[in-house]
Amino acid sequence: MLSKEKFIAGMTAFKKCFVGWEFDLNDDIQIGIWYSALKNLTDEQFSKLIKEYYYHNKKPPMSVRDLTEILVEKFYATAKVKPEAALDIVRDIISKNGGWDYGRSGIYKDLEKYPKSLTETVKEFERPLSTMSAKDTYIEDRFRRAYEKRLRESAEREVDKRLGLSIPQVKLPSPLGTSALPYEV
Repeated sequence: MLSKEKFIAGMTAFKKCFVGWEFDLNDDIQIGIWYSALKNLTDEQFSKLIKEYYYHNKKPPMSVRDLTEILVEKFYATAKVKPEAALDIVRDIISKNGGWDYGRSGIYKDLEKYPKSLTETVKEFERPLSTMSAKDTYIEDRFRRAYEKRLRESAEREVDKRLGLSIPQVKLPSPLGTSALPYEV
């Protein structure tokens, strides 16, 4: 779990690296939101994330997602099936199974060993893929973009799951000055 000292040190480093960043180290609500979103990182993971971000970005993070986008990119980059190769793999599977008319069940069985995002994209594009000519660049482009989108969403979910990121519960001061009430931020 991320120590509060390491968190404050990292956020202070951001303030020093990104002159003019409007992150207020004296604002308990702002600190609470960011800390609750990142607290499942270890001190070492947080340090690497901070360094990775400020070495490769010109602008400060405007949200926790800006910061964790580095991890999303790493998961995306390690995808088992790259978007450029996805359609060729699908074409090979369709061909191996004798086409859509005769091999639908075999096609989906063969797709089981590939990422779920590829199978979902094939299901979405089953009809266009079944009638597609050898060089239908319009369908190829739409298929590739849909698969890329699913890959990115999958990477984001995986990062969120591994970091335990969720919408944090933060106590905001009551506008009437009575007691602090929990609000979802």
